[in-house]
Amino acid sequence: MSADSSKGRTNLVQPPIVPFLDEDISHVPGWLQRAGMVIGFLILAVGGCWTLIDPTLSTAGRLGFVLLFTILWWLTEPIPIAATGLLSVVVAVALGAVPVPSAAGTGGSVAKVALAPFADPSVFFLLGGMFLARGMVRHGLDRRLALSVLSSSWAGRSPFWLLLAVGLAVGSVSMFVSNTAATAMVYPVVIGIIGVVGASAGPAFARSRYASCLLLMTAYSASIWGVATPIGTATNVVAMGFLRQPEFLGVSVDFGRWMLVGFPTAALTFVGTAAWLWWSAGKWDSQNLQLHSLRLHLKDEQAKLGPWKQGERNTLLVLLLMMVMWVTPSFLRLASAAPLAEAMQHRFPEEVVALLAPVLLFLLPSGRAGEGTLIAEDFAKIDWSTILLFGSGLSLGNLLFQTGLAKRVGVGVMEVMGTNNPWVIAGLAALGGILLSEFTSNAATASTLLPVINALCQAANVNPIPAFFAVTFAASLGSALPVSTPPNAIVYGSGLIPVPRMIRAGIGVDVWGWIVLMAVLMSATTLGWKPS
Repeated sequence: MSADSSKGRTNLVQPPIVPFLDEDISHVPGWLQRAGMVIGFLILAVGGCWTLIDPTLSTAGRLGFVLLFTILWWLTEPIPIAATGLLSVVVAVALGAVPVPSAAGTGGSVAKVALAPFADPSVFFLLGGMFLARGMVRHGLDRRLALSVLSSSWAGRSPFWLLLAVGLAVGSVSMFVSNTAATAMVYPVVIGIIGVVGASAGPAFARSRYASCLLLMTAYSASIWGVATPIGTATNVVAMGFLRQPEFLGVSVDFGRWMLVGFPTAALTFVGTAAWLWWSAGKWDSQNLQLHSLRLHLKDEQAKLGPWKQGERNTLLVLLLMMVMWVTPSFLRLASAAPLAEAMQHRFPEEVVALLAPVLLFLLPSGRAGEGTLIAEDFAKIDWSTILLFGSGLSLGNLLFQTGLAKRVGVGVMEVMGTNNPWVIAGLAALGGILLSEFTSNAATASTLLPVINALCQAANVNPIPAFFAVTFAASLGSALPVSTPPNAIVYGSGLIPVPRMIRAGIGVDVWGWIVLMAVLMSATTLGWKPS
């Protein structure tokens, strides 16, 4: 889906089929992709020549070339960013940017050092969530949940409630399914809403500010509500993978405790976004809209789903079971049963519980002869691109610490900042996360910034948790451009959102999101919140 494909489009059409992968939708112009490829190869050539001329160049210096190359290609996307991540690991080994391990620890293999993060437990946590999401998409549970919200009586009371309903419909799915999949599922429904309302309001309605805000709410809510749970987006799982590493905090993130900060951050950001979009819609767009026909249309859409299918019931059952097992340790701690919570977390850690999801979905019969809720073909529908990007991001993060490059960068940044105030660091980290995520993948943003932010906090001798979560949440907030997120790209492809309108709306969401996440993190930290 390219930016040019929407030019001249005046009629409402059904949206194109979009991929399930979070990272496969790009609006990077071809000339920029080609320029990025050439400059990237030049960086590698300079790095290779330098290592030949100066064999004493440190592993940190060698990794610096790899990091510059990787960030450039993640920004310009001459090849899919997951492939860039894999190439960065290959180049790091080839340039000698991987520390030589001791023979006793890893058999002396630099390959084991570079590739070990691909088998990190958080990878399997992400994988289990993807199978669960696949079950929802395969049997239409995601669409049923969304239409249940949109066709409710309160959703059609007024244009403002309709805007809220669209956001909640996307958000209820995006907490458990990839942001791209959630948007792609609700987007056709919103296009239908615009068409039905436009039939009574006139042909100009499709390009009105209110119609644009309905589409923008679809995209923004998918990204906003993704921060609410650890499985809501790959960015969250990247953070979880880094947190459990000894170079960071060496702790596992409790699912329930994540939601203690993630859910309020998402909810407050969503409320402010809804208010901002409603104000942006303007009074003319919100008056004299006939919503009765819309309510009938949504009821018809819900009726087309028919009765609950066995596959839907199975998927919902597995989802609820996973949620219960994930949050039970948190409730046990609140009930002063810490030993029991520790025992459960020891026997059933989040990653192991996540692996139950595909097992149960393959075992539970779907009602069709010889078929489970998931079948063998579903293995090919899993987002392997994000898995590979995730592993390569963890690998680069490990190398940043092992080579000492992260520490050097962190110390340098602290000297420039001239302060060790943890909230100044957290605020700037969040700002950096928002700005970088405007131009590249959210998961790539987190993979790039988290090691540096952690090293900066270590150099400043401050608690890294505020800045760490500020970056993680902020990486999901970049909203001002069609290239910022795949959800933005999907709704922009409708041809109904002028770029200046998206930029204005997105900047407001960015500013409000920054304020909310800083307020939530300050409040939570003051009250003694910890991720584990």
